[in-house]
Amino acid sequence: MAKFINAMDGFSLSDLTLKDGLVFETDNNYDNLDDDEFGYSEDLPLTNEEALNLLNMDDFQDEDDYNDDNDTTNPVTICGISFEKLKTKMTDIFGNGKVMKLIKQKGVGNVVPHDAQVTIKYVGHFEYRDEPFDSSFIRGEAETFYLNQGMLIPGLEIAIASMQKHEIAIFIIHPDLAYGKYGCPPRVPPNEEILFIVHLVDYVDNGSIDSFKLLSLEERKKLSNVVKSIEAKFNTAKYCFNKKKIKQAIREYSKALYLLEEAELNNQEEEDKAKTLLSRGYNNLAVCYNMENMPRRVCNACNKVPIPTAKTYFNYGRALGRMGEYSRAMEKLQIALKMEPKNKETVKEIKLINEKQRKYLEIEKRFYGSCLKSERKGKEHLSSFEKVVYEMCEAFSQDNQILRQPLPECLTPEEDKFIREQAAVFGLIVTTHQRYGREITYLSKPNY
Repeated sequence: MAKFINAMDGFSLSDLTLKDGLVFETDNNYDNLDDDEFGYSEDLPLTNEEALNLLNMDDFQDEDDYNDDNDTTNPVTICGISFEKLKTKMTDIFGNGKVMKLIKQKGVGNVVPHDAQVTIKYVGHFEYRDEPFDSSFIRGEAETFYLNQGMLIPGLEIAIASMQKHEIAIFIIHPDLAYGKYGCPPRVPPNEEILFIVHLVDYVDNGSIDSFKLLSLEERKKLSNVVKSIEAKFNTAKYCFNKKKIKQAIREYSKALYLLEEAELNNQEEEDKAKTLLSRGYNNLAVCYNMENMPRRVCNACNKVPIPTAKTYFNYGRALGRMGEYSRAMEKLQIALKMEPKNKETVKEIKLINEKQRKYLEIEKRFYGSCLKSERKGKEHLSSFEKVVYEMCEAFSQDNQILRQPLPECLTPEEDKFIREQAAVFGLIVTTHQRYGREITYLSKPNY
């Protein structure tokens, strides 16, 4: 029978030579943000072919390459389409042939404002090339951009500004509004036309955000006036998160949540809306804080979630584990597992916390074993105790998954002093807190 290995755990050369082979398992990462509720949906990246099929490209065939009307065995892809023939079915946006458009799926609502924040999925192709030169589908997620801020080539900005929400369209952009006569070597050839397939997932009108600033302080507190600004900041935060700018994402979520906390709620519908937004914001803030190794802030954010989900309890448990609160961490993780029994990340985190707790109990046992010899007050006790403390500090300093760990209780003043001295050698800190009705001493890292 083949051996199953989690891809994140790695493998050895001996695993590769197994007679029955091996099977790699992959996990969904709880640290990834989702669109609305930030749950555990399996958002798998599409291949280019799947993306093109999704956008219904197979009805565009180049007649020179596909003459047999009865032959339906060979699907036509974008790389087989002549741009000139495709243009005959397209609309010229400006009348100069530099941005051509064909709508594949009609959108809804108003056309995108010129300065909007847009969320799109797209594929970029050169004529007669087998593979796209750029594709959000390969990366497996929609991407967010700001129009009128130089983030996109001019032709693509013009193209998107002609779309409605949920619209899917094909554009052919002239080099003058793309990468010009020099291109962008080696990725983009000189003087090259570009075809983009764009799905406008969503947009936020920055004009409505600017108008919010003109409202009086009293009007700004009305939920109906503040919602668009909150959604815009959530989208900006998600964009920052996807670009690995976690601290910026934290700032945007914090701004949005401040507006939300200050909003006046006039009826049950507004209260329900506020709870949903607060849950979304604080859950995502907890994810960001966990990624930045700020477990205390994670706990604070999770405590403010009005409608806790499995995601809430997972992040809470992960943070408590990093704080050395193993029993409480296990309680939160067990709740998360009960809500999502098949989630592999929760199971993995529970195993990790169990391992950390087991190691701590071993250290505690060795501490007590060493302390029992203290009655002898001799070199034997000192040597044994020093060894335990040294090994504990060394292991703790090298463990990147924990920031704080409780120390065994009932230490003598001499033992406490030695621990503090040894901790300083490893750049660690010893602090004492009143917790759970008793005094607890912790070994902490400087960034805790």
